[in-house]
Amino acid sequence: MMKRRDRRQEILDLLTQGEARGIGEMARLLTVSDETVRRELRLLESDGLIERIHGGARLAKSVEEGPFETRLQRNAQAKQRIAAAIANAIDDGESLFLDASSTGFYVAQALRSKRDLTVVTNALGIAAELGGRNGNRLYLAGGELDDRYRAFFDATARGYLAQFRPALAIISTESIDPQAGFTNYHVGEGEVCRQMIGQAQRTTMAVDSAKFDRASIVAVASFAQVERIVTDRAIDDRYAAAAAAAGVEWVTC
Repeated sequence: MMKRRDRRQEILDLLTQGEARGIGEMARLLTVSDETVRRELRLLESDGLIERIHGGARLAKSVEEGPFETRLQRNAQAKQRIAAAIANAIDDGESLFLDASSTGFYVAQALRSKRDLTVVTNALGIAAELGGRNGNRLYLAGGELDDRYRAFFDATARGYLAQFRPALAIISTESIDPQAGFTNYHVGEGEVCRQMIGQAQRTTMAVDSAKFDRASIVAVASFAQVERIVTDRAIDDRYAAAAAAAGVEWVTC
């Protein structure tokens, strides 16, 4: 029997493929009743992930990420500044997890002048940027490709990643909130990010200002699980309190 979390993710996946879908269409594609879809849509709406329309639903504007190439263009300058700040703090020869986020891709570009890195990733774009360059060792987790993300999130990928214990995980999530911490809406991405954070010696979170004051459905990390936040947003009282309580360094670039 499908778990509710998986069904909700399937509904979100369906809605990323077009402007909107009807309840009957989603029920047919998921092989469930119309009432089951309505129940899940009510929960997704209460989480702010979808918007109800007559007879169906569409993704909330804050949730829709779109194809990877589109995500790269969103807040691109902020992401590039964040990436440059992160890269400046990384020494030659360091070992890294890099996640499949668009910010992670910009970090990979900013690291192109570094030498002898050991980079472990599940993202095709990062592998292309850093593999075979300046003596780097690049390890790419494979499996079933998620073409929207140009990355691998399935059990095969997670099994491959399980063998690595790098010095640093560089992670970017869809949302950040003082109470909810760091969250995503994609279940597979959330699982991989949690794994990277758990296996690395320390974690840097890279989050641009558009991601603040939001909470998505999939938990990734609390403030206490990271060492550093690099962002283009100045810290305010709510985030200062959360960062101070967890001993997190806040870097604004």
